Amino acid sequence: MNLQDFLNNRAKGLTADQKQLISLGRGLVREDVAAILMDEPLTVIDPDLKFRLRRKLKEINAKYKTTLIYVTHDQNEAMTFADNIIVMDEGEVVQAGSPKDLFEKPQTTFVGYFIGSPAMNLYECKADNSNQVSVGSNNIAVQTNLGSTNTSNLKLGIRSEYITVEQSSGPNTIHADIIEVEDFGNYKLITAQQDLIRIKAKVKREQEVPSEKVFLKFPAEHCCVYADNKLI
Repeated sequence: MNLQDFLNNRAKGLTADQKQLISLGRGLVREDVAAILMDEPLTVIDPDLKFRLRRKLKEINAKYKTTLIYVTHDQNEAMTFADNIIVMDEGEVVQAGSPKDLFEKPQTTFVGYFIGSPAMNLYECKADNSNQVSVGSNNIAVQTNLGSTNTSNLKLGIRSEYITVEQSSGPNTIHADIIEVEDFGNYKLITAQQDLIRIKAKVKREQEVPSEKVFLKFPAEHCCVYADNKLI
């Protein structure tokens, strides 16, 4: 953990991140423990050191097969660090699984909103038939069986990463006004709106985006339907 230079320092001469590293080290060298519990251990550490320390912890975990239970409010930290994630809301477990599970199939709208950047697009909708919903004036086909759904509290969710820019209208396509296009270097984030429906879509940086109106497709295989905020 690169603590050699601090071995002879007194505690009052250490910085906050150095103290945090030492406390982590004390826990990791013990052999008589079943698990190491960490409650937001990297909060006070600068971003570069935080990245390097996460990598070091993963190396230690892989080498010694130590059980690490790591509490964090930072969803990016959880998604990049953990093999399995438990998401809690108001003291209750709402989903447990791999980062892939939480990203692709959030079990509740809370998980969909909390995990991912930007948050999952979520829209109130109505069931038209067993595999189609309407969002505003748009008909969206889904791969969820809605035949036995009897609640009026339905929501359609889709990740911005799965929405594609199309050249013309077609199935599952919404024609929306461009509000903003942000360039993040490795991707563009499109914000578009149709009536009260606001859509966030991530596209490759080289993707050409119209200046005023855009056709955005919601692939059926990536559409999630929630009844009373729980995935069907």
